[in-house]
Amino acid sequence: MVLILQGFIAVIIIGVAYSLPIISKSYGGLIGAALKWIGLGIVFFTIESLDRVFETFANLSVLDIIGFSNADMVHNLLLILGLLCSGIGFSKLTRIAK
Repeated sequence: MVLILQGFIAVIIIGVAYSLPIISKSYGGLIGAALKWIGLGIVFFTIESLDRVFETFANLSVLDIIGFSNADMVHNLLLILGLLCSGIGFSKLTRIAK
């Protein structure tokens, strides 16, 4: 089960690392920069939510396996990073509308 969780997280990170530069380059300018930040925020949200789901249903957590003593703090940190990156991305999108 742990390998499934690690596989999901690896596929998400590899997929985003491959597609975000292509998407941001194709849009270019402010829209590409905004999409890059929003995509990075989505990665943090996805990793955090997958870890919580597997921790709840299968009592497995990547953060516990890695060795973090305070997994709740790391979950909160991932949420804050996701919100920060998404906020930066959406603030760049509001500059386009002006």
